[in-house]
Amino acid sequence: MTRQIVKGLTMLALLLTLALTTAVATANGQSRHKLTANVPFDFMVGEKVLAAGQYRVSQVGIGDEALAIRSADSKNNAIRLTNATASQERKPARLVFHRYGNTYFLSQVWEGGDRIGRQLVISKQEIAMQRELSRIASNADSKKFGYEEVVILASVR
Repeated sequence: MTRQIVKGLTMLALLLTLALTTAVATANGQSRHKLTANVPFDFMVGEKVLAAGQYRVSQVGIGDEALAIRSADSKNNAIRLTNATASQERKPARLVFHRYGNTYFLSQVWEGGDRIGRQLVISKQEIAMQRELSRIASNADSKKFGYEEVVILASVR
């Protein structure tokens, strides 16, 4: 009799564990949105140059701590670590780039309708560009090489 009770409780525990695991996996899968944006210029993600075109951006990893950036034709792709970033207001779905002269770096990704976005870890090349910009800041042509934030709106799927 005791054996049957233990067996029944074990089976109940296994069923509950399976149900909870399925519910968490389903919720996790639903929370991952993919952004789609048409980027009209070549840009850098980390140390990698991606060509202008249509891109899909999605969060990857257990804590969504990285972003996967993939072109529509799957020829260009990159993965980069990110940190959470916050805003005082709700932002539309968008990609934010830092422009130095003719070089663009993907900086932030916002899913839209939220105050939390993802900030890409800054690359060594962008740090070098920032240093160079500060070095030539007193130069008369500094506007030609100046810093600008460029925003590309995206759609959520």
